[in-house]
Amino acid sequence: MGQFQFNIPENLLSGGILGSDGSLSQSAYLSGIENIPWKSDLHFDGHCLQLRRRVDESGKLIVPWNIPGYGPVMLSTCSLRPNGVPYHLPLELARGSCYRLRSQADYWQRSGLKLSDNFHSLLDEGSRYFLDAAQRMAHPDASGEDAVKSIRHLEAASADLMESYAAQAIAFRRDHEGRLGSLLGAALPVGTPPSPEQTRLYTQAFNVAGVRLTWADVETDAGRLDFDGVDAVFRWAEQNGLRVIAGPLFDFQDKLLPHWLYLLEDRFDELVEAICRFARQAVERYAGSVHLWNCAAGLNTRGPIDLTEEQIMRLAVELLQVVRQTDPRTPVIMSFDQPFGEYMRDSESAISPIHCADALIRSRLGLTGIGLELRMNYKDIGTMPRTNLDFSQMIDRWAILGLPLMCQLTVPAGNQADALALRPGRLMQSDSQVTVSEKDQLRIGGGFVRTLLAKHYVHGIIWDGWDDSRPHVFPHSGLLDHQGQPRPLHEYLTRMRRDFLF
Repeated sequence: MGQFQFNIPENLLSGGILGSDGSLSQSAYLSGIENIPWKSDLHFDGHCLQLRRRVDESGKLIVPWNIPGYGPVMLSTCSLRPNGVPYHLPLELARGSCYRLRSQADYWQRSGLKLSDNFHSLLDEGSRYFLDAAQRMAHPDASGEDAVKSIRHLEAASADLMESYAAQAIAFRRDHEGRLGSLLGAALPVGTPPSPEQTRLYTQAFNVAGVRLTWADVETDAGRLDFDGVDAVFRWAEQNGLRVIAGPLFDFQDKLLPHWLYLLEDRFDELVEAICRFARQAVERYAGSVHLWNCAAGLNTRGPIDLTEEQIMRLAVELLQVVRQTDPRTPVIMSFDQPFGEYMRDSESAISPIHCADALIRSRLGLTGIGLELRMNYKDIGTMPRTNLDFSQMIDRWAILGLPLMCQLTVPAGNQADALALRPGRLMQSDSQVTVSEKDQLRIGGGFVRTLLAKHYVHGIIWDGWDDSRPHVFPHSGLLDHQGQPRPLHEYLTRMRRDFLF
């Protein structure tokens, strides 16, 4: 059995590095060279973090680490051996940050990226603190303090690196493409279309409409389909000259499937037949008005119905076939939830998101793109907090599959109770982070959007939340607040659309 142990100096624990009660440590996991999480047993006794897995192989630890002034973010060690000897956690995280930053900066610099003087200064300072920490291992508390300083400087350097990358990559695309052809939109609920004022705000920021054409919204009672609300949003999009991305037709999440589905829970063949029947009718109705079909989302994660891996793959294949056969001209994607795969730390039988996508691509059923569901900072139902560099590297790994990417992204603008959210969930935050603000949404979301626009293989970005004054899916996800007023991120996206997009 492989066992990894990590000691945390007492002086850092009292500073809330892993939360005042060590609660952040419960989200730690191990991964291999492919960055796919392993199922492991985790124990934290207040001083030592222990992780065990059945296979005795080298691996990396990924753990939330509270950076003062920034909040918790997932950091990674380098690859370590499970030798039973405790590692010094702050030092190993600093080593991991130093390696990731230096290797990525070197690769981009050799590709032509110009690095700022501020980056070099922060990198040198962070590296110096790391070396000091490594040389003071005989004094764990002092070594830990230097390691924390190293992490802070290296992560600041990482942020500077990503700013340089996004600015220069977008400028390069502009020089070669003119205005970018990337699709930028927001997910609109079916029902009443946006008001005239909200229509003005929407069309200023976006060039495509994301219409949530989901099974639960249309077939509210078994066998009875009501497309009136969807028709209204389609008419609105056409009147305002917006292309439409429709779906996901089947969203495998709690509260997003028909309430009557329990009747088919133990009858898989009838379940598949019902899903495909709805998909066929929806596609027939809107074929010619849709520019991209998102046929399913979240099948790689555990949903409200227990399905085996074989059943999930069969459902995905049959749904994809129905959409392609009914509308063979329109591109079709399938979306994958939590693309970092954090959910795999809890189960050995969980499906790897990237391997699931690869299997569907190899089936040659006509999948023309891949969707990534990126609900950042939502605990349990979303993606853990990530640095922009980590986010960028994950997108690059998915690009290896060779298909265009569409990213459905959201970041919360608050952490209070949200009575209008269909899927209420906890946020990943530190004890000292009393509130999550609209400025946090702008800082995190804006950085991710810039990174995505810098990558030519990301063809579309859909913000998963438009108006928090109406019922919506995820808490505080909207670009309009609970009074229907634009948040700072909306103003930022409006500038991006004006300066770079068609």
